[in-house]
Amino acid sequence: MIRLIALDLDGTLLDPAGQITDETKAAIAQARKAGIKVVLSTGRAVPEAADFAARAGCDPLSVCLGGAALSDNRTLEHLRRWDMPPATAKQALELCLNREIELMLFAGEQIVLDPFSHCSLSKTYPYPVFHEAAVVTEDPIAYLAEHNLPLTKIHGDWNRPAYPLEELSRLEGVELTSSNNHDFELVPKGVNKGRTLALLTLLLGIPLDQCAGVGDSENDLAMLQAVGCPIAMGNGCELVKLAACHIAPDNAHEGVAQAIRWAMEQP
Repeated sequence: MIRLIALDLDGTLLDPAGQITDETKAAIAQARKAGIKVVLSTGRAVPEAADFAARAGCDPLSVCLGGAALSDNRTLEHLRRWDMPPATAKQALELCLNREIELMLFAGEQIVLDPFSHCSLSKTYPYPVFHEAAVVTEDPIAYLAEHNLPLTKIHGDWNRPAYPLEELSRLEGVELTSSNNHDFELVPKGVNKGRTLALLTLLLGIPLDQCAGVGDSENDLAMLQAVGCPIAMGNGCELVKLAACHIAPDNAHEGVAQAIRWAMEQP
């Protein structure tokens, strides 16, 4: 019997327009009425996770930052977080900044943007909650040092030829992943959605084999491998589909609603 369902956000819970459909909200409400916990497991930071969880009708705990944080949506605080080693964080920033890469820098509980990224994201990333929470600074390295902030995650997008992936892959204490076919994410070594979901389920007293996970991209793999009922979206990458016991329709055709209802039917 499934007692918890973890949902990725982009490419999964959100439709191609970045919205949560009424059918999806109804399926989540149906699951929660049946006593099933429904949580988000996303690469986004806690302000956006909390906003989407409230809109979708999910439970209050979320896996955020690709597994680098477990957050409480009610307080917007991290209950547990993993940060990059300080020396590695500085090296990573030096490699990524000033390349016209659209960067989201997640520094503990803060979101930090350089001016280029702020300008670009204002056109490409239409999520007000993110922009309201972000701090824009000419020199993110100096800003983090001045405010004694750790670096938790880097998300890069937009200008793929400029990505310093080889250099980043050689850094100590971090690893690369992605949430789609055109971005990259740098997180602390060993961090993933599966490990942090395991912590969340431990807090709730629910065994992982009684959990379902729904996702579409490479950074969802560890989550799908951790749960007893892994479900891939129809728009998911091949690795995700291979890890799944069920493939739902894509996110343009109520895939999450179908996935939730299918999971509820499992013995």
